Amino acid sequence: MCTAQLVKLQTRVDELTAEGAAVFAVSIDKSDQARRVVEEFKLSYPILSDPDMQVIQPYGMKGERMEMAELGYVVIDREGRIRAKRVDREFGDHVELLLHHVRQARS
Repeated sequence: MCTAQLVKLQTRVDELTAEGAAVFAVSIDKSDQARRVVEEFKLSYPILSDPDMQVIQPYGMKGERMEMAELGYVVIDREGRIRAKRVDREFGDHVELLLHHVRQARS
């Protein structure tokens, strides 16, 4: 889990929720580790634990040839359709693009 990117996302999370997005992270870390990260970095959004990649894999965010998740995001509209998916190791630096995808999913 890249805590630096999670912290950068935190600085813009209000903009995402103002656009109607539900923001959360999904990690292969165990739930106690994820909870510690949320507490330590004072994140206002949860980190969901998915060590068996039961969510990560179906959404296409499992790394190729490795047993870990890719860094990035998936935008899902209210009907449950994937509207955007992006592997982005610096997603916290690219929140403008994420906001763009969220706005498109709303329309």
